[in-house]
Amino acid sequence: MKLKKNVKLKEIFDTVVIFRRSLIFQTKEFFQNSTLHGVRYIAETGRPVGEKFMWFCFTSIGAVTALVIIMSLWEKFQTNPTITGLDTDFHNQNVVFPTTVVCPEIAFDHDRAFEVALSQLADNDYSLAGYIVPFLELLPSLSYETFNEAAVIASSVEMEAVHQKTLRQWAFESVINCEDVLTECKYRDEPIKCCEAFKPVYTEHGYCFAFNSRFQSTEDADINSGSPHDLYETDKKWALFFVPNSTVKIYIFSNEEYFGQDFNPQIEWSENEVVEVRISKKNTYTTDDARQLSIGQRKCIFHDEIKLKYFPEEYTFSSCMKECRMKKAIKLCKCLPPFYKPIANVKMCGLNDLDCLTDYRNNITNIKDCMQCELSCSKTVYNIEKLIKNIERPDAPGVLVEFLTWPIIRYKREVLFGWVDLLVSFGGIASLFLGFSLLSGVEIIYYFTLRACCMVYKNRQELEEIEERIQNQPPPPINMTLGMKSYTAPIVVTEKQPLSAAEKISSPPSNDKPPDYNDIGGRRRKADKDYTAFAKSMYKTPKTLPSYADATTTNWQYGHYLP
Repeated sequence: MKLKKNVKLKEIFDTVVIFRRSLIFQTKEFFQNSTLHGVRYIAETGRPVGEKFMWFCFTSIGAVTALVIIMSLWEKFQTNPTITGLDTDFHNQNVVFPTTVVCPEIAFDHDRAFEVALSQLADNDYSLAGYIVPFLELLPSLSYETFNEAAVIASSVEMEAVHQKTLRQWAFESVINCEDVLTECKYRDEPIKCCEAFKPVYTEHGYCFAFNSRFQSTEDADINSGSPHDLYETDKKWALFFVPNSTVKIYIFSNEEYFGQDFNPQIEWSENEVVEVRISKKNTYTTDDARQLSIGQRKCIFHDEIKLKYFPEEYTFSSCMKECRMKKAIKLCKCLPPFYKPIANVKMCGLNDLDCLTDYRNNITNIKDCMQCELSCSKTVYNIEKLIKNIERPDAPGVLVEFLTWPIIRYKREVLFGWVDLLVSFGGIASLFLGFSLLSGVEIIYYFTLRACCMVYKNRQELEEIEERIQNQPPPPINMTLGMKSYTAPIVVTEKQPLSAAEKISSPPSNDKPPDYNDIGGRRRKADKDYTAFAKSMYKTPKTLPSYADATTTNWQYGHYLP
């Protein structure tokens, strides 16, 4: 068994050696017959060493230059393949009024909270209800920053009945009414009912009221709030006016986004203030040609390209970030915070989970764990161009959100450098510096795979003979002398016997000359030697150059073989 194994290993080793010899032969063949510029002169036999080195330098410089330019083009293709410019075709664009969210500083109703605490949690114990009320009043404004405070209050009071409902349901039991937050509203300079236009939303900023929001919150779900409010160029006023009843924070953003922790308030309104906000709209959309690029290249995601698990309607940056925080909260604390929409088969966080949410608050809100969220390829941004605050008109307080001008500017992002452009650029650079093409690459693969293997299969015996001859040749002697030694065999002239007179008469005149002399100029020059038939039939039979031996001895000194 061991003997068979050794025989098999020896066969494999011999095959590898023969294949190596075949690769050497194919390398020389490729260099001599390749269409790449300059490489044939490197391997051509008989060329001076200086000329070979010169062509090697030229070819290397061309290859390095082509590689540097190709790498710069590849980096451009990966980092900046798109261009954004103005789009003047805006005649049929749909102008949607931005979502305006009003978050009151006091989001609870004290009377409702006390009544709920007294009847449902304190069993009509007024003293105990007074301790429970602060906990209920904190729930409508619950956020990642107030989890610790809610846990401290809950730990100081015995509330056995609080587990009968979720924290989200208890929050809706004590929230402030819309009528206590907004008193007067106008849209497009026409009066509207505030509580019909502003829908309640329970988010990471607490309990708020949103105009033109894509969803509204209930105790058990977040539901769609209907079609958005559009604007028309013929409207009397492109504005929304409302009068808050207490200190509020105001957020203005696109109707496409989901309101959450990613947004910061643009306006903080106090009582008896008159605030005028002039806004402008900037919409950027991406053409469908950009779908050929990867998400990392174009740095945006189409609305139908990725389906989110908890927000499957369409992709937006805010919904992706919100889902990322939801997943981390479920993973770390095995529950969902109450200000997120309820999800089937996922437990809502209760009183006992507040400590866990407090401990992992930084992990959940860390945006570095949500790097997979890219901007949407269709994005709308509202910028505040002018903000005017006036406290000298207490008779007419309120907030006015109005377009500074009609939105007539839109930006288009399209592909500047696609796959076809990249291929053409690569081909042009490689052809300019090296004469390289796609078929040249196929030729390289052919020479060093199929052709080399076929030679091992068809000419194995000849390759074995060449390898054996190479292995049996003794190494050349080392010449330690400082003199110059010729690499041509010396001319040996043998002394001839003198001819008789009859032989001189009968013999024709001799025309013999040494082999290295010609009729014109004496000794033949090295450049006059013929190398045209040097590589003929190299594939069929092994070729060896004649050995150059010393004329006075038979010891081998210099030799060269050709497979």
